[in-house]
Amino acid sequence: MPDPKNSTSIYLLPGMTAKLKAVKMYISPKDSASFPDDSGQFVNLPLVNGFAVLHADVGSLESVSDEPAVKYTHKKFSLNKIYFLSRTGEMGIVDVMSVPIHDHSSIVTGGTAYGTYFTDDETLGG
Repeated sequence: MPDPKNSTSIYLLPGMTAKLKAVKMYISPKDSASFPDDSGQFVNLPLVNGFAVLHADVGSLESVSDEPAVKYTHKKFSLNKIYFLSRTGEMGIVDVMSVPIHDHSSIVTGGTAYGTYFTDDETLGG
């Protein structure tokens, strides 16, 4: 299983991109590798410069020319994982989180923007 200390997180909205780079000598030369999916089962994913994306419908990877890097494009509001496989078999993870655009107009959408916040003894419900 992946080592949690080799992971990081990024926050993207649909349409946003992130460039992920690696040291060229550490990139796995393989075309594909097995990584854990959301349920812990291993699935075979294609590698692009040593990187793989778990949910291709949520985000895509493309090679950056003349660099040991990829460009990740986030497509929709959903979680995703980008894996990196090194030449020695070590695995790194980038968790992609997507926060929907919200206006803070109610406590349900992130709290009010007008200084009227709940106190500890107030509850939500109906």
